[in-house]
Formats: sequence, C-alpha cells, structure tokens
Amino acid sequence: MFPKINLKFLTLTALFANSVIADKAKIYRNCLKPGQFVLTFDDGPNPETTPIALDVLKKYNIKGTFFINAHNWSDLENDPTAIETVKKTYAAGHDIGSHTYNHKDLFEAIEEGSMKENVDDMTDKIEEIIGVKPAYFRPPCGNGAYNESDPHKREMSEMIQEYLGERGYNIIMWGTDTMDWQYKEDVDSVIATMNEQLADPNVSPKTHSFITLMHDVYPSTVNIVLPTVIEYVQSLGYEFVPLSECIGVSPYQSISNDKENQNNLNNGESNTTDENNKNKSAGETNTNNSTPTSNNTNSTISTNKEGDNTSNAITIHSSIILSVAITIISLILN
Repeated sequence: MFPKINLKFLTLTALFANSVIADKAKIYRNCLKPGQFVLTFDDGPNPETTPIALDVLKKYNIKGTFFINAHNWSDLENDPTAIETVKKTYAAGHDIGSHTYNHKDLFEAIEEGSMKENVDDMTDKIEEIIGVKPAYFRPPCGNGAYNESDPHKREMSEMIQEYLGERGYNIIMWGTDTMDWQYKEDVDSVIATMNEQLADPNVSPKTHSFITLMHDVYPSTVNIVLPTVIEYVQSLGYEFVPLSECIGVSPYQSISNDKENQNNLNNGESNTTDENNKNKSAGETNTNNSTPTSNNTNSTISTNKEGDNTSNAITIHSSIILSVAITIISLILN
C-alpha cells in the first residue's frame, strides 16, 4: 500500500516536527563566576568504585555531579546494588544527571530511532530511583552539543538540543578533561592534559572557571586520580562548588534553587570556551576543546528560563506534535 519508507528519514522528520516550537536545551561548559571548579563523573554507577569516589568527596567536603546510565557498568533494571549506589549518591548530596539509558551516542540514537529509550526512559528510571526528575544531561561523547561544521551533524545537533530542551534538560559539557579513562594510574599525564587549559598564562581563578570530566567507574580514578586532581586544583586557588551553584540551575526539574541565590547568579553570564583542539572522552573521539583566553566570558549562555506559562504551552503543543508524528510513522511501518 505504501512505498518503501526510510526509517532514518521518518525519525528525523518526527524529531523535526517536535522541535519546531520547542526551546533548545542550554549548554554549559563552565561557571557563571570565575574561580569556581566543578567535578563531574560519567558512566556509572559502578557499585565497586562509585562508593570510593563518594568517600573521597566526603573527605574533601565536595559535592559532585554523577551522569549515570541504566545499562553500562551496571544494570539499573536488575542489580539492587547499582540502584542502592545511586540512592546513596543522591542521599550524600551529590547531583544525579542523565547520560542516556545505554551510553548511546545521540547521533546514532537519532539514526536508529532510539531517542525515546535513551533519553525519556532514562529520565523515568532516574525519577523512579530518587523520586525527582533530572534537569542535567550529558550526551555521550559530547555529540549534539558541539559547533559542528558538517551540515548533517549540525542538523542532528539542532534536533538533539531541541529534543532535550522540550524535556526540561540543560546540557552539561566540560571545559577541561582529565582523560582518566585513557591514562588510568598515570596521574602526571592527567595533570598535563588538564594543564592544556589550567596552565595557560592567561588563565587564573580571577578570570576563569571550569567544569571537569572524570569517570567514577575506574579504580584508578577513584583511588588515585580524583584525590590528586582535587589537591592540584585547590593549589591553583580554585574553589570547588556544586554544579547548581556554578551554573545557577537546579539539578532537578521539580526543585528550585534559593530565589535570592538564583537571581544573583542569573545576573551573571555563563561562558563557553573556544573549540580548537581534539579531546577524547569515554574512549571515543569528540571535538570539545578549550583554548582559554584572558576573558572568562567570551561567549554568553543565558540561564534564565523565560515565561513559565509559555514554556508549559510549548511543552504541551510539542508533545502533541511528537505524538502525532510517531503515530503516523507507526501506522506506515505496520
């Protein structure tokens, strides 16, 4: 009855239909105020190593952000110890964000039609475990949050940002990378990699702030790299702060920051870093790099969400459009 349908084309069309009136997710690579430093962790939970990271953070009185998967180093569907690890992390005052359900590159998720599974199902899983819906999202490999030169990747990135924005997410990238997944116990190489940004003569706590990337799933990271990085960053004069203080955005969609603190932060400007080098994260190539300048506000990302009523209307109408598009696709494929 119907001609042969290209599933990739239909998926892109559905995502585009949903994103026409949706707000894009805002992207953060560093903090609103200079001198701040944030620790973030990807790929967990790992019941064997994540608790060690929690102990280290407690020792130094630091709150981190953990971007988790349902299926990666553990199984949040079937492993009670993994679920308890997430609950313990949240109870200790750390933030829980989404890193997709299956640690799936979102470019691949678009092309294979698994955005709902990797984004929406992971949102539901986190809410099921800790009782609140996350507002922080880190895309695996960073794909979807770069300034892409390739037209197709640029188009997919636009769709990803709009898809996440419609679901209340903020995209959290990073301004300096430890490359801990590659260097393991070689802390000298870890520090040297961070120093590509931190040791620049134009960079200091007076002018710059950083969000860094680590992985709590490796014994070498939680036992060696993490304490070494903490003490090194402190020696440079940076202050460790929670991500929510860094960017002025609540980690959960149902919780608001203190209004006075929120207003003060929103009067500032977030900054991004120039992307000129090639970094790797989680064992896969990405293009997020930072060439620091003497000004910590070379690009601006507003943290204000304009018009709660408008946002609610956008969410409702966008959801209707997406539902209709998905229904049409299902009818055609069946």
